[in-house]
Amino acid sequence: MNCKHAANNRKQIHMIGNAHLDPVWLWKWPEGLGAMRATFRSALDRMKETEGFVFTSSQAAMYEYVERCDPELFEEIKERVAEGRWIIVGGWWVQPDCNIPGNEGFVRQALYGIRYFKEKFNVDIRVGYNVDSFGHSGMLPQILKKTGMDYYVFMRPGPHEKPELPGRIFQWESPDGSRVLAYQIPMSYNSGWSNGLVEKIEKTKAELSESQPLLMCFYGVGNHGGGPTKENLQNIQKAAETATDVDILLSDPVRYFEALEARGLDFPVVRDDLQHHASGCYSVHSEIKRNNRKAEHGLVSAEKLASLAGKLVGFAYPQRDLTRAWKDVLFNQFHDIMAGTSIKEAYEDARHMH
Repeated sequence: MNCKHAANNRKQIHMIGNAHLDPVWLWKWPEGLGAMRATFRSALDRMKETEGFVFTSSQAAMYEYVERCDPELFEEIKERVAEGRWIIVGGWWVQPDCNIPGNEGFVRQALYGIRYFKEKFNVDIRVGYNVDSFGHSGMLPQILKKTGMDYYVFMRPGPHEKPELPGRIFQWESPDGSRVLAYQIPMSYNSGWSNGLVEKIEKTKAELSESQPLLMCFYGVGNHGGGPTKENLQNIQKAAETATDVDILLSDPVRYFEALEARGLDFPVVRDDLQHHASGCYSVHSEIKRNNRKAEHGLVSAEKLASLAGKLVGFAYPQRDLTRAWKDVLFNQFHDIMAGTSIKEAYEDARHMH
């Protein structure tokens, strides 16, 4: 189950081991980050057990937490990243809501996330990754492209919500002409604990065609973390051994897009927002949305004034305080916080952070 041994002209399913983890949703952030540590440990254990297993993960905020509270775990992750078996995607501080943050908020997601991953792991992020966000603003390709990303992975809106999308794979273009190659996840980013992955692989096979001969199939337990299970990997092994008309590969989004582009296919262009999903979220919990915008504008003003004060009167620029403040704002842009879909206690935490 290795990409390098796949026949170039055959259809392929790239199996993406991941663990979608909401640091806040139906739980508060201490529980979410605690589940993340257990999930990362589980992924490392699967690597020891299964040759060729590759794990895909995002969200710099979670890695910073591990770095601070579990340095040994962090060092193990660094080793696996260097080996090419732990793949970092997304490059943003969290997986934010992709409609509500202002332009500066999106840029800071990339600035703080990409810088962190480069400094700590020496990796350049090429794949944008917001698999659970509730729709995606049409200006995102410009920000993605200008921060070094050529690809974008998303799930929502699904085919039933935006049937006019030409397929799972397309060139997504923003108004300025910037393009990224976008991929819409079939069905779900999770596979659960049961045998559902077998059915999911079969459904993914059914979507393969001449125009999309390579597809990704995501597996692993989420939204409270968990990641790929032993049963998942056993099911993939059986599917790979019995498949006669398709290669089933343990892979990651970077390898997938590289293999896809090597086919030299032309993909249709979409010049539009990717909407709509969960529209009601955008009319609820006005406080979190108001506080986000006030914090964004306040921080930009503070930076400008601090810079001027430094030039005029030698004021010491408060880099540490501003960085901490921005990270709190970026964390609260996480899609299940910003959209208003988390529990009441989560918003008490968010209010204090703002």
